Amino acid sequence: MKTKRLPWLLAALAGIALLLVFSDAPVTSVVAAVRPTHPDGGADHGVFLRALTPRHLPVAVRPGPDPFAALPPRVADAPAEPPTAVPLAPTFSEALPYRVIGKQLAEGNEGGWTVFLAHGEDTWVVREGDALGDNYRVAAIKPPHLTLQHIRNKTRRTLDIGEIKE
Repeated sequence: MKTKRLPWLLAALAGIALLLVFSDAPVTSVVAAVRPTHPDGGADHGVFLRALTPRHLPVAVRPGPDPFAALPPRVADAPAEPPTAVPLAPTFSEALPYRVIGKQLAEGNEGGWTVFLAHGEDTWVVREGDALGDNYRVAAIKPPHLTLQHIRNKTRRTLDIGEIKE
């Protein structure tokens, strides 16, 4: 496998060498041999530097401003008016203790929805307006949601009861 790659690699190397030899960039200046000195006073022999030469680039490729230049610090605009306080949404420390078991639409659509809820080992059959113990009241039953309102602090929570299936 390696012997099949060797001719291709040599051809690529020769192509690169030809490009370097016959490149169109003229050498306009060459820096004389530079021999930097070490801090101890000795010279570092064998280091030669050549200056980079600018190439003639098409207009679309000419370099613009330095993309790595440090930007001046941004001046913060003075706020026109102080920000107004946004009321915080109520946070609930615990999940609702009720779990939906099922729902039923009364005959003739006159009685509304009946929802079956589980609370631990207990089962509750509730309709709109019913109270769930001392804490919650059923505010609305509109599938896919059942809305419960806390009796003391008037906050509302929703339970997903599922879509209407015919």
